[in-house]
Amino acid sequence: MLPNPSLDFLQQILTDPAWSRLALLLRWGFLLGFGALLLYFPRTKPAGSTQNQRRFIGRFWGFWIGVFLLLICFRQAQWQLMGRQNEDFISFMQRYDRREFNPAHRVRAGKILDRRGEVLVYSPMTDQVIRRHYRFGPVASHAIGYNHPVYGLTGIEAAARKDLLGQDLDLKEDWAVLGAELLNRETYAEGPHIFTTLDLNMQLKASELLGDRKGAVVVVEIQSGAVLCMVSHPDFDPNRLYGGLFSGKTSGAPLLNRAVAGQYPPGSVFKVLIAAAALQNGFKGSYDTPPDGFTTSAANPRIRDHEYYAAKEKGGTWKGHGRIDLATALAESSNVFFAQLGVDTGAEKLLRACNAVGMNRNISLWEGDEATLTVKPAHVPDLSDSQPYEIAQFSIGQGELLVSPMQVAMISAAVANKGLVTRPSLNPKTLGIPLGRLCGAETADQLKWMMYKVVQEGTGRGMRMAELPVAAKTGTAQIGGGQPSHAWFTGFAPVSKPRWAFCVLVEQGGYGSASALPIARDLFRSGIQEGWLKP
Repeated sequence: MLPNPSLDFLQQILTDPAWSRLALLLRWGFLLGFGALLLYFPRTKPAGSTQNQRRFIGRFWGFWIGVFLLLICFRQAQWQLMGRQNEDFISFMQRYDRREFNPAHRVRAGKILDRRGEVLVYSPMTDQVIRRHYRFGPVASHAIGYNHPVYGLTGIEAAARKDLLGQDLDLKEDWAVLGAELLNRETYAEGPHIFTTLDLNMQLKASELLGDRKGAVVVVEIQSGAVLCMVSHPDFDPNRLYGGLFSGKTSGAPLLNRAVAGQYPPGSVFKVLIAAAALQNGFKGSYDTPPDGFTTSAANPRIRDHEYYAAKEKGGTWKGHGRIDLATALAESSNVFFAQLGVDTGAEKLLRACNAVGMNRNISLWEGDEATLTVKPAHVPDLSDSQPYEIAQFSIGQGELLVSPMQVAMISAAVANKGLVTRPSLNPKTLGIPLGRLCGAETADQLKWMMYKVVQEGTGRGMRMAELPVAAKTGTAQIGGGQPSHAWFTGFAPVSKPRWAFCVLVEQGGYGSASALPIARDLFRSGIQEGWLKP
């Protein structure tokens, strides 16, 4: 029921389709009449005109001015009396009328909740001033974003603005209740609360484990694409924004969402995609991996395995892996093997695999009418079979290739999901949307058990847990300039019935097995022991 039954007849008139047509005709009539006046008036000569002519001109002007004022009064009355039941009216007043007494500003943005209903953000009243309060400060700051009267809106706060202010209510009855609250100046209406896919427990733990290091942690549900965890460090406290954050002079770029907008060479974690492309195109062979490495021509440096450099530092000699198959090469993370594999697979097939996981486009995590929270496209070089050395570098995750942690997590999720790529999302209303297919189900199953071997026998042995069988891949990405390498770790669990895919990046963290892997291991172990993750 509408709050004011006495105005129901006006509501029926103003919402009838015939009224919109009549209103349009009246507007055109007014404009034509006003135009006629402008054309007629210069031709009249009031000084020498007759009394009847002057009377006619006065009445003509009076009529159209009266119509003009009547339309203004009618429109104002319509908005004042019936606007509280009109979502367009409230939306307009919230956006464009900045006067303090405007009742539309008395709508408090609704709460933002995690997937279990834990309140992350709400709008308390302080001395008759509405402010957004972020309960856990920096935790989830890059996903949630901020809503500030000076610095604007970002993240979910921006993408879900209409939902939080009640501008997307479906039922007229809901609009009527919100409108009635707006007219009551003793009440500050609150917009609807919204759920996110975030898991607060996982977010808190991942943030704690990453600590003061720069990097990101991402965890997604494999089949639905729900983003359970999206941590980026350095972070910021949306309760305490200040000008220095936006000047570009703050060290560490705390406003950068490294999880979805950071771009890094992926190193060996990218070998998962190379393996998928090769297997999908029929690869079943092996390669020799000599200790002195591989190159496509004498003009280019040789690509070698990391054991070669480790042995050299100790004054020893690396003997090489010998002739190995794909499973062993993935477990040992052999650069020499994958450089050859990528060149033989070819540029077209490798780029097709990149396109299949959406690396070349914006991917929406939360899509709104006014803003969208997205995953930034990767920087994928334009490969050509005429440049085999570039393909070889690409195939070990080096060269010009740059990706984000979310994109790496999507590759792992596709392998776990029988080759199907699902769009990641923070919005529970937009889950399970397919993006493409990385490979066939049979290929994905082969690769799944190869990644399991990485944990059981290869570079990911530190991830072995009795309580949770994991398939994964380590990565160490060189960045040059004598700086430490970026550390990566990605994978999924449990192996038999995969539920979660993850990616951990530690900027300049060295070996992935030493700094990124322990974060993933302790995150899942804590979740199982504390009960907020149930395999």
